[in-house]
Amino acid sequence: MILRALGLAAVAVFIAGSPALAGALNDVPSCYAAAKIQPADQRGYSRLFYVLIDQTVTWNRDIESGIMDNLNLNLTPGTKFVIADFSAFSQGHYLQVLHTGIIEAPMPPSQIGNTPIDAAKLLNACLAEQRPYAVKMADDSAIAALSGSSGSLENSDILSTLHQLSAAIAADPAPDKALFLASDGLENSAVASFYHHGAIRNIDPAHELARAEAAGLMANFGGAKIFVIGGALPPPGQTPYEGPELLKHLADFWTGYFQQSAATLVEFGEPVLLQPVKF
Repeated sequence: MILRALGLAAVAVFIAGSPALAGALNDVPSCYAAAKIQPADQRGYSRLFYVLIDQTVTWNRDIESGIMDNLNLNLTPGTKFVIADFSAFSQGHYLQVLHTGIIEAPMPPSQIGNTPIDAAKLLNACLAEQRPYAVKMADDSAIAALSGSSGSLENSDILSTLHQLSAAIAADPAPDKALFLASDGLENSAVASFYHHGAIRNIDPAHELARAEAAGLMANFGGAKIFVIGGALPPPGQTPYEGPELLKHLADFWTGYFQQSAATLVEFGEPVLLQPVKF
């Protein structure tokens, strides 16, 4: 394995495990650094793909497959990925970043002629192994987050979580940003509850948006595109929620929330996405 043969310390760190640093640094070893080549783009990436998994939802196999398919579809060269999960802060659970990685893009043609042949060969060999390495890291993190989900948690602090992580997305220098949110979208916290006597209620979007704004939970996603999968997903054994008005009002709330938070909700899957995530 080229990545291991190069003796990169980051590989050893990942294998040994370092939860305290997960997400704080690029967990994928840099092939440009290993080949001692200065990348044309100092960022090393042009796309940010942030995956956030709600662990208060009991996911079924179809939705899990949709999450993994869309994750892998977007793990392309020139992409920075972040895999994170959250649940109910009031019950001892919180937002945590599991892994962050950069899948580097190949050298542009204009740079190839100015690069030593041996260094270029080493870079290309390393890049061929970097993406599978990064994909496995991202997949393992997402699978761990999904397997840790539980319908036993009563609260779901979706708004506060989005408010908390939005600053990192807005500050990221990538020109193209997307948040892939796996959640039922059913807020159930001290700020607002989209339930009544244990059943989802038909919310007034304008009223709930006003409550979120009054609580200071509007965010700034820096122009990111938002894709939601799992919207209004019913618990196991329950039939899907009846009534198009109820689902429309839920989607209208999240459309308004992201619009007021410097983002664009591209699709709110109820519960599946009709189109693959693409940005």
